[in-house]
Amino acid sequence: MAMLYQNRVTGGLVEVVSQHGEGILMCLDANEEVFYINEEDLVPHLDATVEQERNEVRLTEDLKAEGAKPAKPTKKETFPIDTRVNINMASARQIADALPGVGLKTARDIKDLQLTLPGERFQRLEQLRSIKRVDWEEIFKENIVRVE
Repeated sequence: MAMLYQNRVTGGLVEVVSQHGEGILMCLDANEEVFYINEEDLVPHLDATVEQERNEVRLTEDLKAEGAKPAKPTKKETFPIDTRVNINMASARQIADALPGVGLKTARDIKDLQLTLPGERFQRLEQLRSIKRVDWEEIFKENIVRVE
C-alpha cells in the first residue's frame, strides 16, 4: 500500500506515483488528477494511509463476494473522504459554519477575494492570510481547510 501525503501548499491529500527530476514528484489526488509537487511540500499522512488501506480491503472483499474479476477497487473508491472545508468549493455560509472565529461577513470577504484570483480560485493556503480578521495559524494547525 502506498503512503498518502498532505500537500502543505493546498492541504490536499495525494499519493506519490513517481519522481520527475530533482525533488519533483508526480502525484495523484482522490480524483486521479496528476500534480507535480516539490518533495519538501509533502508531509506523510499516516491516518489517511491507514484509512485507504482499510477501504481497499473492505471493497476488495465486497467485489469478490459479488463475483467481480479482477476484484480491484479504484483509487477513487479507496481514497479517504476528505471532510476538511475546501474553501474554493464552499459557500460563504459553509465557511462561516465550519471555521472557528469566522462570521458570515468575513466568509463573504474570503469568497470575494477568491473571485479576484486567477481562475477564481485559491491556489495556496497562504493566500488566505490576506484576510486579517482570522486566526489562520490556528486554523492551519487544526488542519480543517484545504484549497483544492
